[in-house]
Amino acid sequence: MRFGINRIARRSRPTSITGVDPYGMAGRMNEYALNTKSSRTPLRRILGAPTALLLGTGVAIGSGIFRAPGVVAQGMPTWQWMLIGWVLGAVIVLIQGLVSAELATRYPEAGGEYVYLREAYGDCVAFFFGWAYTIFVIGGGAATISLAFGDFACELVSTNAKWSGPIAAGLIIAVTIVNALGLRAGAGAQNALSILKILAILGVAAIGIAYGAPTNDAPENPAPTVAHIDFGLFLAAALPVLWSYSGTTDVVKMAEEIKDARRTLPRAIIGSTLLVAVVYMTFNIGLMRVVDPADMAGIVFIPGVVLDQIFGEAGRRAALIVAMLACLGSLSSTVLATIRVTYALARDGLTFRFMAHVSKGQAPVPALLVVACFSVVLVLNRDFEGVLRIYFLASTVLFGLTYATLIIFRLRDREFPTNVFRCPFGMGLAAISILIQAALAINIVYESPGDSIKTIGLLAALAIAYLAWKRFMMQSDSP
Repeated sequence: MRFGINRIARRSRPTSITGVDPYGMAGRMNEYALNTKSSRTPLRRILGAPTALLLGTGVAIGSGIFRAPGVVAQGMPTWQWMLIGWVLGAVIVLIQGLVSAELATRYPEAGGEYVYLREAYGDCVAFFFGWAYTIFVIGGGAATISLAFGDFACELVSTNAKWSGPIAAGLIIAVTIVNALGLRAGAGAQNALSILKILAILGVAAIGIAYGAPTNDAPENPAPTVAHIDFGLFLAAALPVLWSYSGTTDVVKMAEEIKDARRTLPRAIIGSTLLVAVVYMTFNIGLMRVVDPADMAGIVFIPGVVLDQIFGEAGRRAALIVAMLACLGSLSSTVLATIRVTYALARDGLTFRFMAHVSKGQAPVPALLVVACFSVVLVLNRDFEGVLRIYFLASTVLFGLTYATLIIFRLRDREFPTNVFRCPFGMGLAAISILIQAALAINIVYESPGDSIKTIGLLAALAIAYLAWKRFMMQSDSP
C-alpha cells in the first residue's frame, strides 16, 4: 500500500526534474507531502482587483526611488539617458511580469515563486527558496525598509541617528499588529498608504515641473551618443533602477486569496508595472527640471535638494515626510504579501508547522510574529546589511530558476491548460528573463567576488539543513 501511495505522490509532486531523488528518501517525504497537501484548508478569496493592483505598486514604491536618481545619474548623466534607463527598467520588469502572470494562473496558490519551484524541481529547491526568502527578503527586507524610515525620521527631527534602530523596531511592531488583525485590515491599510504615497510623490513631481526650468541640454553640450557611454557605469546605474521596480509581481504570493485570480492577476501585474513606470518617469522629470542630471551624481536624497531650492528648509522637511510615507507604505505591502511564502513553506511541512496557522481573519499570526521578532533583532544590529548582499547573488539564481519553470511546464504539458493566462512569446520571454538574472549575477560576482564565496557557503548550509529537516520530519511522523 505504501508503494502505491508513493507512486501517486511522485506523480503529483516530483522530487526533481528527472524524477530521481538523489537523497534516497523521496518515499517517506512524498507520502507526508501528499497527505499534507490533501488535508489543506484552502484560503478564502477575499481580495479584489483594486487591492491586487495596489499591492504590487505598494511593494515597489519605497525608499529606493528617493535614493536611486543620484546613483543613476552617475552612469546616465543626461536627462535623455536617465529616462531611457527608467523605460528599459520598466520593459524588463514587464517581461518578467508576463512570465510571472502565466505561472501564477497555472498555480494560483499562496507562496508564488515558492510554489512554482516546488512543482518544477521538488522540495529541495523550494526549501532553499522559502527559508532564504523568509530570512533575507522578508526579515532583512522589512528591516532595511524600516531603517530607511528611521533614518528619515531622525533627519526630520534633527536627532541623533542612534534612534533610527528603535524607531524602525517600533514601526515593524506597528505594521505587524495591523496585519495580525486580519487580511482585510492589512489590505485596507496598504491600499490607503499606497494611494497616499503615490499622490505625495506625484505632488513632488508636479512642484518640480511647475517651478523648474526645461530639461534641455545646451547646444554646446549635446547628449552623449551610445559610443560615448561608459557601459560599465551604465550597467551599475541600471541596477538601482531594477531594484526600484522590484516588487510589482509580489501579488502572485497572494494568488490563493484573490477573487477570480486567473483574470485578476495578469491585469494586476501588468497594471502595477505600468503605474509604477508612470510614477517614476514623472517623478524623475520633476527632479530634473530643478537639478541638472550632471549635478545629481552622488547626491543621496535629491528630492530634499529639489524642495529645499524651491521652499527652503520647510521644503526639505516635506520631502522627508513623503519619503517616510513611502517607506511605511512599502513595509505594509511587503509584510502583507511576502509572509505568504513563509506560510506556504510551513503548510507544506518544510518549516515549523505552527507558522501555518491562520486566524479567523485569515492572518498568519504565528508567521508574522516570528518574522517580526527576527526583523527587530536585525534593525537593532545594523551589521546585517552586509549579509543581505550575499542573498542578492543567490536570489538571481533562484529567480532565474523560477523563470525557467515556465519553459519546463510548457515542455511537460501535452496541451496548454485551460483558464490559464498564456504569456505571449512565453518561452522566449522566459529565456530573456533568465539571461537578465545571469547578467545581474555576473555583475555581482565581478563587483563583490568575496560575496560569491559566502553565497556558495549559504547554498551548502541550506542543502545540509534540508537533509537534516527531512530526517527530522521523518522521525517526528514515525508511529
